[in-house]
Amino acid sequence: MAITPSTRERILDHGLALMSRAGLDAVTLGVLADQVGMSKSGLFAHFKSKEEVQISLLEHTGVVGAQYIIAPSMTEPEGLPRLKALVKNWLGWAPRAGLPGGCPVAAGMFEYDDVKSPVRDKIAVMEAEWRGLLEHTVAQAVKLGHLKKDLDVPQFVWELSGIYLSHHAAHRFLKSPDADRRAQIAFQALLARAAPEGEVKKPKPKSSKARQ
Repeated sequence: MAITPSTRERILDHGLALMSRAGLDAVTLGVLADQVGMSKSGLFAHFKSKEEVQISLLEHTGVVGAQYIIAPSMTEPEGLPRLKALVKNWLGWAPRAGLPGGCPVAAGMFEYDDVKSPVRDKIAVMEAEWRGLLEHTVAQAVKLGHLKKDLDVPQFVWELSGIYLSHHAAHRFLKSPDADRRAQIAFQALLARAAPEGEVKKPKPKSSKARQ
């Protein structure tokens, strides 16, 4: 019997919460079946392997992430306003989406950094697509004059991704209460270095009285 969309959605939602808390490797057919209240054989009829479940969950992560990060950001004007919205929605998106353990993709990058598998390949593709979107958004900001013309866009995105991963580690591992604040400080500093030269504040001219 074909699985209904609502049942599949329920399986993926339970699996996504589990993956967020315990990592990709913890998502097995047996554990997921217990979480959903199905038999293992019933779940196996729709997901043939652990890897298939994990890849499906990563794809579901992309769908959920797009709802919380990308969709609301696209309502902002192109260029810097949209970039700022993307970063604001990106930082700490997982708890807002109801994922108790943080971003599964960020965690998966560390969990599968040295593991050759289709799951690792999927994470790599998702990360590349996300960075591609960031690079496009930054390039638009450069084109519109919001950022300096000679900006090294890949370097900017590289540093921005570093801010996100530092935020993830500080928030999840170190439990730092100031993770959000420090990530925003780092992002604002990155933007300041990328600002057009014309926006650099010039010293105020001395008054005529002072020159006398």
